[in-house]
Amino acid sequence: MTLRVRFVFTFLGIIALFTFNTAVYMIGNSRRAAAVEDLRRATARQSLLASVQLTLNDTQKQIGVLSQIASEAAAAGASPIEKSQFAGRLQAAENDVAHFRELSSDSASVADFEKSFKQLSASWQVFYNNFGENQTKAITELALRGDPLSTLVIQNLLPKLQREEVQREQTAGDNFRSVSRVSDQMTFSAFFVSAFGGLIILWLIARDIGGGLKALSAGAVAVGGGNLDYRINLRQQNELGDLAKAFDDMASRLGAARRQLTAAHQEEKQKSEALANALDELKKTQDRLLVQQKLASLGTLTAGIAHEIKNPLNFVANFSGILRSLIEDARELIDSQKDRMDPEKMEFINETLTHIDTNAVKIREHATRADNIVKGMLMHSRGQRGQIQATNLNSLVSEYIKLAYHGLRALDINFNVTIEEDYDPAIPTLNLIPHDLSRVILNIANNGAFAAYQKAKRLGDRLKPTLRVKTKNLGNQVEIRIWDNGDGIPEEIRQKIFEPFFTTKPAGSGTGLGLSMSYEIVVKQHGGELRVETEAGRFAEFIITLPRT
Repeated sequence: MTLRVRFVFTFLGIIALFTFNTAVYMIGNSRRAAAVEDLRRATARQSLLASVQLTLNDTQKQIGVLSQIASEAAAAGASPIEKSQFAGRLQAAENDVAHFRELSSDSASVADFEKSFKQLSASWQVFYNNFGENQTKAITELALRGDPLSTLVIQNLLPKLQREEVQREQTAGDNFRSVSRVSDQMTFSAFFVSAFGGLIILWLIARDIGGGLKALSAGAVAVGGGNLDYRINLRQQNELGDLAKAFDDMASRLGAARRQLTAAHQEEKQKSEALANALDELKKTQDRLLVQQKLASLGTLTAGIAHEIKNPLNFVANFSGILRSLIEDARELIDSQKDRMDPEKMEFINETLTHIDTNAVKIREHATRADNIVKGMLMHSRGQRGQIQATNLNSLVSEYIKLAYHGLRALDINFNVTIEEDYDPAIPTLNLIPHDLSRVILNIANNGAFAAYQKAKRLGDRLKPTLRVKTKNLGNQVEIRIWDNGDGIPEEIRQKIFEPFFTTKPAGSGTGLGLSMSYEIVVKQHGGELRVETEAGRFAEFIITLPRT
C-alpha cells in the first residue's frame, strides 16, 4: 500500500472520529439545554408565585383594615384614582397567574388556583368600589365571598402550589446536574476513544515509514559528509522505496560529477578570481551610480515637497503675527473699558490674552523652524551632480572651512571661533567629486563651529571656542579630521546623528539634512568612511577617510 493511500485512509479516519465527537457533543449539549430550560421555567414559576403571594398579602391587609372601619357612617370612599390603582394591582397579579399557568405542566391544579384567584379578585374589587358608598353591600360581599375565597386561595391553594413548585425546582436542579454529569462523561469518553484511535493510526503509519525515513536520513548524512559511494538499498514497495532508489542513483551521478568538477576546478579557479575582481569593481561603480541616482531623486522629491508646504507655512507664520496684533488691539480696547469691568473678569481676560499671545509666539517659532527645514530641502535639491576631477584636497578643505566661518559670521556679527589648520603637504592630488565633498566639509564645519560658539556664549571667558582642522596621508588612504570643543554628542543620540532630519540644534537652527547627506556622499559615493569620536561636554571630532583611488 502506497503512502498516499495510507494518508487518505488516515484522513478519513480522523474525519470519522471528529464527526463522532461532534455528534456526542451535540447530543449532550441538547440534553443539557433541555435541563437548563426546565430549571429556568421552575425558577420563573416560583418567582411569579412569590409576586402573587406578596400582592395577596398586601391586598388582604388593606381589605382587613378597611373592613374594620366599614361600620363607621362617616367613612369616606376611595377616589377614582385609588380604585384604578387597586384594580391595576389585582390585574397585574392576574397576569402573573396567567403567565404561571403558561409555564406550568400541571394544568388542573393551576386552573383551580387561577379560577379561585379571579373570583377573589372580583370580590375584593366589589368591596373596594362600594366601601364608603354602599357599606352594606361592601360588608356583605366581603363576608359572603371575599373572606372564604381569601382563606381558600391564600391558605390552601397557594401554599400547595408553592410546595409543588419547590419540589419541581429541586427535581429540575437534580436533573440538570445529572444531565451535565452524564454529558461530560460522554464527551470525555468520546474524546478519549478518539484520541486513542488517532494515536493507534499514527503509530501504525509511523512504524511503517519510520524505518524508511531513518535509512534515508542516514544516506543524506553520509552523502552530505562526502561519501558518494554510500547506498541505501531500502526494500519497501512504496514512495520511500522509490525515493531510496532515486537517492542511490543521484549519489552515483554526483560521484561522477564530482570527479568531473575536480578536473575542471583548477581551470575555472583563475577565471573565477578574475571575475570576482571584476564584479567587485562593478559593485563599487554601481554603488556610486546608486548614490548619484538617490541624490537626484531626493533633490526632485524634496523640491516638490518644499514648494507644496512652503505657502501653508507662510500663512501660519503670517497669521500668527496678525493674531498677536489683534491681541494687542484687544488689550488696548479692554484697557479703555477697565473702569467699567469687574476686576476679576478683567484679570481673567488679561490672563487669557497672555496665553493666546504665548501660543501665537510658539506657533511662529515652530513655523519658522519648519520654514528653515524647507529651505534646507530646497538648498539640497538644487545641488547638481558633480563630476570626478583631480582635486587638491588641502585647498578644497581650507576653502570651505573659511566659507563656513564667514557664513556663520554673516548671520551673527558677534560670532567668533578660532580656526586651527594643519594640512599634510604629502597628500597627493585625488580623483573625487569636489562639488559634493565640499558640501560635506561645509556641513561638518558649520556644525562644529556652531557647537563651540554656543558653548562659549554659555561659559563666557572660561572657554575659547576652537575649530581644529587636520589632514593626513595614510598611504592608501587620506584622512580629514574636524575637531571642535563644543558640548560633544551624548551617548544616547550618537547612533542617530546620520539619520535624515535628526538634529541637536535648537528649533530654527538646523534642518537635520547635513550629516545624513554627508554620510551618503563619503561612504556610498566615494567609498570612504565617516565616523565620529566624542566626549559629552568636552569635544566632538568627525573623521573622514577617503581612498586614494
